[in-house]
Amino acid sequence: IHGVWPDNKSTMLNNCDFDGEYDDITEPHKLKELEDQWPDLTSMDGDIKKHQDFWGYEFTKHGSCSIDLYNQEAYFDLALKLKNMFDLLKILKNHGIIPGKIYTVKNVEDAIKAVSTKAPNLNCIGRYTQTMELPEIGI
Repeated sequence: IHGVWPDNKSTMLNNCDFDGEYDDITEPHKLKELEDQWPDLTSMDGDIKKHQDFWGYEFTKHGSCSIDLYNQEAYFDLALKLKNMFDLLKILKNHGIIPGKIYTVKNVEDAIKAVSTKAPNLNCIGRYTQTMELPEIGI
């Protein structure tokens, strides 16, 4: 997971007015679940303090925009629920798409649309070759 970014059907919402603060998560089960399923890829496993900085940033920047519907705990619960609902690696694998191989944008889009019913936002990168890398998929 990179984040759960609310929108108002036309604009992605960021940095909304939010008077509160991120509260460090202290419940051991929730910490383990977040560390396993929403890791900070720039930190070492087990470095909860750095993960908390990352999760705090995501909540303050994005979660605060839906605070009327989802408090901090509900925001993280929703993120994990959506991640598990749309297990992208499993979806792609079930459609014969595996990391390290070459596929068309249409192949990837069709696999995800079969489950989500919406076209995904594919963020591809590549500069010097005709082959692009797909590091991020938005649903």
